[in-house]
Amino acid sequence: MMHSDEMAALKHEVFRLNAAREIQNLMGTYTVNHVPKNMHDHIELFAMDMPDVSVEIGDRGVYVGPDALRTLFAKQFAMELKGNMLIHYLASPMIEVAGDGKTAKGVWRSPGIEAVRPPGGAKPVALWSFGAYACDFIYRAGRWKIWHLHWFRTVKSSFADGWVEDLSMAFGGPLPGSIGVRPPTYHNPYTPDAVQDSIPPCPRPYQTWQDDGWATREQILGPR
Repeated sequence: MMHSDEMAALKHEVFRLNAAREIQNLMGTYTVNHVPKNMHDHIELFAMDMPDVSVEIGDRGVYVGPDALRTLFAKQFAMELKGNMLIHYLASPMIEVAGDGKTAKGVWRSPGIEAVRPPGGAKPVALWSFGAYACDFIYRAGRWKIWHLHWFRTVKSSFADGWVEDLSMAFGGPLPGSIGVRPPTYHNPYTPDAVQDSIPPCPRPYQTWQDDGWATREQILGPR
């Protein structure tokens, strides 16, 4: 007969296994919802009750706090609906749920395509947009939520010229109207002079979350 402590341990491990599936679906919901007309709904997927909830996008800076996220998704990312398209796929999921089951870390490589209409109603421009997501997740009120999201932008260029010739979008800086946005923690897009890093790395097993800057450290191989 299984003892109560063994049953509790088994239930905990089942919870952690289910957590990985739920987190994958959460990020799937995020990327499917990442379209111009639904962008403002992103905040429903974030841990908006956490004062340090955050989003970092390339070299735009780090948006920290619920109000900053509302401004980013509802105002600064707002764009004309007609003619604009954002498709960011999720690939190579790497999810590590904490031993205590309270938090998780995840990394996804993300090839993407976009069509962006310049201001003034000009013809949309076809773009490549490649990078990776690295996220912290937290379990709140019976649901997994995105706690910290970091989009590492490796390539953003016109489809016609490609990322070797078109470097005009490699460094964009803060979005207009950005107030109180923290400097980016890491931005190393492709240029002919860039050295590619193994960042973000695959998250390593951990027992309980701590703010250790794991997502901007090089991949470590060898014994875990």
